[in-house]
Amino acid sequence: MWAKHKQSGFTIVELLIVIVVIAILASITVVAYTGIQDRARFSGAQAFAAQIARSADMNFATAIYKFDECSGTTVRDTSEKMNNGTIVGTATWSNDTPTGQGCSLSFDGTTNHVNTAATIGEDFYIKSAWIKTTSCGGSNNFISGGGSAFYGCNLRSGHNGAWTTLSSSAPSLGDGKWHHVMSKYENGTLTLYVDGKNTGSASANVPNNLTNQLGALSSGNRYTGLMDDVIIIGR
Repeated sequence: MWAKHKQSGFTIVELLIVIVVIAILASITVVAYTGIQDRARFSGAQAFAAQIARSADMNFATAIYKFDECSGTTVRDTSEKMNNGTIVGTATWSNDTPTGQGCSLSFDGTTNHVNTAATIGEDFYIKSAWIKTTSCGGSNNFISGGGSAFYGCNLRSGHNGAWTTLSSSAPSLGDGKWHHVMSKYENGTLTLYVDGKNTGSASANVPNNLTNQLGALSSGNRYTGLMDDVIIIGR
């Protein structure tokens, strides 16, 4: 006569343990994948920034601000134009940079910005910068002037009062991580780039005021966060 075998299975406690283990493994996988994605994003941004720095357009740079003074109230323009900027308000320097070298400039959103004589062009310009912020309130202007604006955690740009001529389709930039952003205007078309990716284009009027500030729009709408390696090109 065959012996009867007792059927075995998971107890409730064992099932709960298995579920917990699966959840832990899944969360580790998600974190690892997110880290890989972010490293890839950042590498792409670095490559794009390096491409700008090597481009022929740099021959028309009206300002290059590396913010590597790390002290004082003057930011040196390393382009041939020598359009040094003057910090308005209390400057806070930071050693947190996208390259791990030099310094960045911290903007408090209320009192400080940088006045410059750097100009954009009526037919062509590039505004390029690294930014790091968690503040998405207000306009948060990066590189703006009386005739053009470049700002916001959801990246916007425009001319002559039509400041929202173009809005980026990229995710919000207010994640406390370094991002490379660029606004490019060429022959009536405005294009935005985030971390090296084209996020949209639109037709835009010719800017009627070519001088720009860093971290503000006409001394208002100030930026909150870190900024580094600003390039302004105009022709």
